[in-house]
Amino acid sequence: MLTEDLPDTTRYQLAMDIADYTTVPRITLKYAQEALKVAKNMRNNSWQAAALLNVGQAYEKLGEIENAQKAVLNSISFYLEEEYKEGVAAAYLVLSNVYTQQDNYSRALEYNKEALSLFREKGDSIRLATALLTTSEIYEGLGQYDLSAMSLEEARTLFRELEFEVGEAYATGNLGLLEMELGNSTLGEKYLNDAISRLEKFEDNYAIAEYQLSLSKIYQEREDTVTALNYAQQSWEMAEQDGLLEQMRNASQRLASIYVQRGDYEQAYLHQTRYLELKDSINNLEVVQNLADMRTEFEIAQKQAEIDFLTEKRGKQRIILVGLILLSLLVVIVAWLYYRGYRIQKKANEKLSQQKEELNTQNEMLDALIVTRERFFSIISHDLRGPVGSFYSLANIIKMHLEKQEYAELPPIVDHVEKSAIHLSLMLDNLLNWALNQQDNIPIQPEKLLVKEVAAEVIEVFQTVALSKNIALSSLLDTPMYVWADRNALFTILRNLTNNALKFTPQGGAVTITAQPVRKDVIIQIIDTGIGMSPEKVRTLFKLKEGKSTWGTSGEKGIGLGLQLVKEFVDRSKGTIDVVSAEGAGTTFTVTLPAYREEKIVT
Repeated sequence: MLTEDLPDTTRYQLAMDIADYTTVPRITLKYAQEALKVAKNMRNNSWQAAALLNVGQAYEKLGEIENAQKAVLNSISFYLEEEYKEGVAAAYLVLSNVYTQQDNYSRALEYNKEALSLFREKGDSIRLATALLTTSEIYEGLGQYDLSAMSLEEARTLFRELEFEVGEAYATGNLGLLEMELGNSTLGEKYLNDAISRLEKFEDNYAIAEYQLSLSKIYQEREDTVTALNYAQQSWEMAEQDGLLEQMRNASQRLASIYVQRGDYEQAYLHQTRYLELKDSINNLEVVQNLADMRTEFEIAQKQAEIDFLTEKRGKQRIILVGLILLSLLVVIVAWLYYRGYRIQKKANEKLSQQKEELNTQNEMLDALIVTRERFFSIISHDLRGPVGSFYSLANIIKMHLEKQEYAELPPIVDHVEKSAIHLSLMLDNLLNWALNQQDNIPIQPEKLLVKEVAAEVIEVFQTVALSKNIALSSLLDTPMYVWADRNALFTILRNLTNNALKFTPQGGAVTITAQPVRKDVIIQIIDTGIGMSPEKVRTLFKLKEGKSTWGTSGEKGIGLGLQLVKEFVDRSKGTIDVVSAEGAGTTFTVTLPAYREEKIVT
């Protein structure tokens, strides 16, 4: 559990972040319930609605349908009270999934249609397209394959208009699977190949491995075992590369089937053995949890038997000693024995419950550590691959021009090297600061800082980048203003926000740093004329999302580590950060920090 010393706002946000990022339903449930507790104490209806929605999703994955339905319906009530239609639509989708899990497709479709209607009303195309993928699954469950195909076609069209190629690929691949279900293997093969070719550039091995396995099935049914074997083997290798156990298991089973068809029983045996090993490995966590639950129940039963035995023994001894005592006294003794046995039983049960809770807490801490480690490795692999690759390519180009003595071609390449070096340096600083900050190894030592001076240092760092994109980078800080903050923290905040503004501002735009004193604070703004963001993007801006990159106007790549670092440094500096943005109308980041006062000595 999160420490009680944290402010309620921080406790709520951290609990919701953990609930959002973890893939373990019982951890999601635990932290969503903690977030709900904080929201109730603060009487914040919007927070209660969001926390209840996470609780409902966790119960759904755990198979506790009644609890899931109750939580989601409560979430809808709060969203309706707040008149937040996007939240209502999101809750309807979860409720639709709850009924789908019960095979109650008619009720699932009812809530799904409500969600679709709200998304259409709000013009939220990305959520509408995603919801349509769920709609197609419901229609397929109802056996209405034509409507399922129509939903996928509409989703594919929306994803195409949004230029969201991954979503379009998913819709196309699902169309292929549907056509296979209908027996149209030729058309299904076409859709699957189209989806695979689109997803390869994004290295989405999970979906590619699934679609390749479906292609293997098509060719096996055509008795083209050579092609079927090739697709199944590719699916296995891709799944093995990314450690996708379920895909590895399915590919092993398909390979065994193909080798049986080819009469190669030795290879069939080897792959069937591997399939069984993977199947056991996937089920291992559930088996361990079941064994732990069985062991706990056995220990409780054993303690209960001991208590019952001792109670019975003492009762008989008391009866022998006081056999001639009046009936009223005997009743008192029996009542005392019953009470004593109850207290002993209660104490034993409390001790066992505490031990079980400690074991669950240790398991949850281990799961959280694994998730954090995987997320950090994902950040490093995604963010460092691009700049390092750029240096390698630029080095080869420079070498080629030097060999040909084409010296006039070198200056623009050197500019590219400089830009790549700045980008890589910023990225490495962010990675190091983020890693140290997670361990509380970055000391915050506030001092009197001139905002104009720190802003000038930031502008000097990015002047070359701004010139290369023909962006007017400036600061309007004529009046001296001082803040009480750590120098490294303030520099990191302004550097990341300025870099973010330059990244998403097109050629000929402008990025401006301003500041003004307001009562006991200084409000610093970084204003750009860039491409802006949708409301959904703004709501999730400071959340670290593994493997999901955002591209700038000149192809710059990042996954939001810098913005998360900004949020953490602002919080540790006892400040606040807000974002105002609209698509096509630019973005304004507003950072509020404590102003320096002569009487301020310690934080």
